[in-house]
Amino acid sequence: MRPDVGESRVRTVGPGLHIVENEPLERILFERGLIGLPHRRACFAASRLFLAHLADELVDAAELVILSKGLAYQLAAAADSVEINLPTNLVATTRLDVMADDAKVDVSYARFDADKPCLVVGDAVASGATVIAALDAYRQVHRLERLFLLSYAGSAVGARRIAEFCTRLGIEYTILYGLAAFGLGANGFDLSFTHPDTVTADVYRERARRLYGDRQVSGVGWDFGSQFMAPDKYRELSWLEARAHGLLDSPEFSFAREPRDLASLARESAAFGDSVDLP
Repeated sequence: MRPDVGESRVRTVGPGLHIVENEPLERILFERGLIGLPHRRACFAASRLFLAHLADELVDAAELVILSKGLAYQLAAAADSVEINLPTNLVATTRLDVMADDAKVDVSYARFDADKPCLVVGDAVASGATVIAALDAYRQVHRLERLFLLSYAGSAVGARRIAEFCTRLGIEYTILYGLAAFGLGANGFDLSFTHPDTVTADVYRERARRLYGDRQVSGVGWDFGSQFMAPDKYRELSWLEARAHGLLDSPEFSFAREPRDLASLARESAAFGDSVDLP
């Protein structure tokens, strides 16, 4: 792995687990109002840097896109910057239930046409259940020997579970997280710099405190990727999040919009639960 690529740096925080620090990741994790094309472009820039760190190791690899949030990583296009072609596999998953540190996940669709022993996966990681379900589905069809997991925002809980899964099955793994290995909120969604279990540089913890005080506000929204894939939904979810934290008047959530109804937010209802007393 290349430890320094331009202004991007990697540091190791555990077996197979590394934290990447750079400006695009700072934008993704500290600018909650980053929506639309600016968010898409920041994600693309961060993915290019992830792949630049790994350019010497991505041999005979394919991407596994976990629909739909994995689309935010744009890995196949970003790989062009390091002269690598990433053939593409697709899998769709559904969260059937979300608990504090786990989730029940169903694989509803899979297209594994790119048979490679090494997979590159880009996805936000909470409990790790979605990634494990996707990898297990791939293993039923093809041999899997190596995993590179790239996450702009991932929890320590999820990294540990994925590492245990890979170790048990003899799969080599490398996990790259953006800025932190987050503690996971009790709702199973929140990834906060100020969570007591978060591993991150002090400068990022203090930056989060300046924005939100002692509130454990997530570095990413409750439906990551919706910033450019479904921005209206993101605004409404963020309004619920701001209300739950008492931050409706905060400039950091000035983009948020009160939802007209909760039907379109049902998949994320475990995130806000009873914490928001809607009229």
